[in-house]
Amino acid sequence: MTAPNPELVTQIRQALEAARAAGEPPPGRPTLVRLTGATDHAVRKALAELATEDTSLGDTSTPLSPATPPARTTDGRLVAWAGFVFGSVMSIAANVLHTWLPAEHHPTGWSPGLPPQIGAAVWPIGLLLSVEVLSRIPWPKGWQWTLARFGGTGTVALGSAVISYGHLRDLLLAWHYGPLAAAVGPLVLDGLMVISGFALLAMSRVTSDINAATVDGEDDVVEPT
Repeated sequence: MTAPNPELVTQIRQALEAARAAGEPPPGRPTLVRLTGATDHAVRKALAELATEDTSLGDTSTPLSPATPPARTTDGRLVAWAGFVFGSVMSIAANVLHTWLPAEHHPTGWSPGLPPQIGAAVWPIGLLLSVEVLSRIPWPKGWQWTLARFGGTGTVALGSAVISYGHLRDLLLAWHYGPLAAAVGPLVLDGLMVISGFALLAMSRVTSDINAATVDGEDDVVEPT
């Protein structure tokens, strides 16, 4: 089997990325044939080649399903999920532990009580949910929606991040971390949660683009009579 044309692979990748950046549906195979001037067979091979690259675009010969992802996509998704879950759990636990810091100034047997501990968990969960809403919701175009997205949801995310950062910093200082480590540590923990969430989003969007291109192409296939 001959290797796909590298220039064609680049053209198709750019077309898919441009459509995604513009918020438009990804072009199907017939559209890619018209855009590139290549044959449908060449476009199929180029799309399949994209599945083997580091971008993990997935196999486009058949629609992707969770049961048959490319190996690299599976590995990357597992790593992203591990970082997302670990960062989320550790951030929530650290915020809850912050409520126990006054224990050394109270009599033996003192506890902060259940409400303060639940309240402390609100901030990292608020940060997590606001980032998910900010990134995963397909917001309509228009300045009103942009204001709601970045002004409203962004404010919630920023406020939650600031409070969570303060809790984690105080906790690290109480554990005798140095000032620099205490300043950077919260960014590492909450940052891991946020960036892993964006990584999962990026992989799901790329897979959706390729699937949509494949389905679009299949819809235009004329069955022989």
